[in-house]
Amino acid sequence: MPDIVFRGASVVDGTGAAAFTADVSVVDGRIDAVGSVTGGAAVSVDARGMVLSPGFIDLHTHTDFALPSYPRAASMTLQGVTTHLTGNCGFSPFPVVEEHADMLREYSGFLDAGLPWGSWSSAAEYLELLDGLPLAANVACLVGHGTVRMAVMGFDTGAPDASQLKAMQAFVAEGMQAGGFGVSTGLTYAPASAAAVEELVAVAEAVAPYGGFYATHIRSEATTLLEAVAEALDVGRRAHVPVQLSHHKIMGRDNWPKLAASLALIESARAGGLDVMLDQYPYTAGSTTLAVILPRWALVGGVPAMQQRLASPEQRAAIREVIAAQRPEDLIAGLRVFEPDSVVIAEVPEGPLAQYIGLTLTEVAGRRNQEPVDTVLDMLAAAGGDILTVVHGQSEENLRTIMANEFTAIASDGWTLSPEAGGRPHPRNYGTYSRILGRYVREEQVLGLEDAVRKMTSLPASRLGLSDRGVIRAGAAADLVLFDPATVSDRADFDRPHQFSTGVRTVVVNGRIVVCDGEDTGAEAGTVFRKNDRSRA
Repeated sequence: MPDIVFRGASVVDGTGAAAFTADVSVVDGRIDAVGSVTGGAAVSVDARGMVLSPGFIDLHTHTDFALPSYPRAASMTLQGVTTHLTGNCGFSPFPVVEEHADMLREYSGFLDAGLPWGSWSSAAEYLELLDGLPLAANVACLVGHGTVRMAVMGFDTGAPDASQLKAMQAFVAEGMQAGGFGVSTGLTYAPASAAAVEELVAVAEAVAPYGGFYATHIRSEATTLLEAVAEALDVGRRAHVPVQLSHHKIMGRDNWPKLAASLALIESARAGGLDVMLDQYPYTAGSTTLAVILPRWALVGGVPAMQQRLASPEQRAAIREVIAAQRPEDLIAGLRVFEPDSVVIAEVPEGPLAQYIGLTLTEVAGRRNQEPVDTVLDMLAAAGGDILTVVHGQSEENLRTIMANEFTAIASDGWTLSPEAGGRPHPRNYGTYSRILGRYVREEQVLGLEDAVRKMTSLPASRLGLSDRGVIRAGAAADLVLFDPATVSDRADFDRPHQFSTGVRTVVVNGRIVVCDGEDTGAEAGTVFRKNDRSRA
């Protein structure tokens, strides 16, 4: 007798093929049959009028910094996410080297939802920690280049010598041997921003023997976007590894026209044989630490050194002058465009800064009778790297163009949260996948349903090499989502982000029901994937 049978579903199988009506049965964690299933079942689900699709695979998350606190990942699971890839943007919780452990904690503070630091040092030990959690969904990991660089060099922004570069490669290889799927970079974040292309090629080469890929938050998504895309493609070619361009977007109105040239570079690379894909979240605002506004040299030595500089009148004045001047040469060198009207305070440490949550930097400055640049420096001096912001500045037209690209996967760039966490985090944490299905498929028809599901399932599965995920066919792993195409919707917005999505009825992970009638069942169905370990993946 099957464990589960979905009866009369509109099956969207993840391949992009047209939907069809069928029953789907599940036995021992696998899809047993797709067609007409007769007889009884331990659980029979009336799926008439509903869409049954593969579980959604989120290629870009930071849940490795949140799962120990929120192992059910409810904000994501209730959207239908059954697998998340962690370790993106150069940030991973490993490797931890005692000499630089405090730096890592401070460096990743804006992501940290309460990690039990000190419980691991290596990738293997961290994955073992995840193994012990009551996971609802599956987890895979990347090795973060920024964390690796910090383990070897701290916040030194110089070029690594031969022994340091070899040590970086060894840490990356160790992460791959533990089960990593590739290496990620976050080239707007110090100290990783100091890495030259030769360093990036070297760390990418370290994943090649393991079949890994290079995922990159490129060096610029604004003034030097095209140069940054070209650099990422160059790394892939020279290291002979696939490239994943993280959360592809164009920031700043003056830069919006660059999208066509960016996509042309990518198309040319694919035509030349490079395996390159994009991912995207469906919002015109991003989210990151407030500290990225500073010139990179202001972050040399880490957060305490940055705060010491801000305590020095002379050094603070120098930092202020660079941000305020917005000189073209500084923007080309990587300085963020400073548009205080577009930056909203999302999360801060407990204390007096909490009154500013939900306000733009311009609004905060008005309350403090300051210039916005002075407000930024005061807040960073007080709270270090623990200030999260939401940053507006993308084009809806560009977003739709990127979304429609054949090789764009849907991904949240989020981390799992709970309403009691408070703050005004980005709504993508709660709404990415339901927003695609509700707004961009049903309401605005930017994507067809079958193509949207492909971008959430088989396309990201192909990047991870998970041939038995992301599709509905006999023998595939039973990661499944049943949703109502007429009502599926995101409820989270920038003013009220802690709102769970609606319309997802049932979520199955490895053959077990983790969401039933829109509620978490508590089933500990998720597993930690190790690349090339088919007994687990």
